[in-house]
Amino acid sequence: MKRRLLTLLITTAAALVPASAGMAQPGRTPPSFEGWTVDCGNTGVCFASSFTRSQSVWVDVRIVRDWQAEAQPLVRLTTNTELPQDGTLQFEVDGGVIEALPIEQLREMQTAVTPPAGFRPLGGEGFWYPTGPATVTLLEAMRSGRELKIQLPPVGDAEPVAVPVPLQGLKASLLWLDNRQDRTGTVAAIISKGDEPAKDAPHAVPVVSADQLPPEVAAVWSANRLCSEIDPTIFASLNAVRVPLEDTASLYIIPCGAPTAINSPYVAVLSGKDGAARQVHVARMSEKGPIASDLIYNARWIPADQQLVSYFKGSGVGECGLWNRWSWNGTGLVLLEEATRKTCDGTPPDLSNWSNTWPAKNAPN
Repeated sequence: MKRRLLTLLITTAAALVPASAGMAQPGRTPPSFEGWTVDCGNTGVCFASSFTRSQSVWVDVRIVRDWQAEAQPLVRLTTNTELPQDGTLQFEVDGGVIEALPIEQLREMQTAVTPPAGFRPLGGEGFWYPTGPATVTLLEAMRSGRELKIQLPPVGDAEPVAVPVPLQGLKASLLWLDNRQDRTGTVAAIISKGDEPAKDAPHAVPVVSADQLPPEVAAVWSANRLCSEIDPTIFASLNAVRVPLEDTASLYIIPCGAPTAINSPYVAVLSGKDGAARQVHVARMSEKGPIASDLIYNARWIPADQQLVSYFKGSGVGECGLWNRWSWNGTGLVLLEEATRKTCDGTPPDLSNWSNTWPAKNAPN
């Protein structure tokens, strides 16, 4: 027991690297470009989205692209308003009609679209835009336009609703997607096309069931009784992934126990090239120095950077709590940065202003 504790303490102390040590760090929150926000999921699927409200009606327009080399961009529309069984959904760019789609036809074609693994749609009624040439035509018009207007058909005697979606910032958002998925200069880029062949983007493999875990990994996971006490349906929705590593090794980021309303615990398990598995502990800071922790809250894997982020929310708003970022170094997860905010006052979350606990800075909380 003493030997294990000593090893754990040495590992924890070694797993600390200042965030400024030789690498540029991404921000604590995904960037935005005017009215468009961008982000990627644990698997490497990325998207650019614009949320626009017109009176009581809102629409979310989302351009989604998976990590596979052959993956094409998809367009997803979600709205909070009820849509009739018939009627037409119309898309205009700068006053020119791009497409007028019968609602009934649009509903029928949804089964032909396979959503990327790890994609989580918003609540409301959502549709995938017709794929292939139709999507290419729409995106080309949007890239060069100033405003996309979505005409929603009326329900009953209500008036039709036109929701304008500003297109400023869209091109920069799509360029971010190209860069993030390592497609810039390839034939598969959306904006920055080149002559290089398409290739897979940095990615991880979704794990939607505990049954997909190798026996050695499952043994480590189920050894913690709380980990295995999770409903299979809930497990499937928590974006667990397997990260392929060198020499056939894999890092598993998997949920550990039922989530609360605001926080979901995860563990990291390393499966080596010999098949043996072990839990990977992570370093956190305390008032007395570094400590080792088993759990990672609201885990987000960033394939492009080989980094893992934890965001423990102290309230439902998320304006207080603990935020960590670790980097995979080939054998473990090294703490690059930790920040915290102890004041839970209901203000909008702004992680960029949270006080650093690693590397230590004399910043006010």
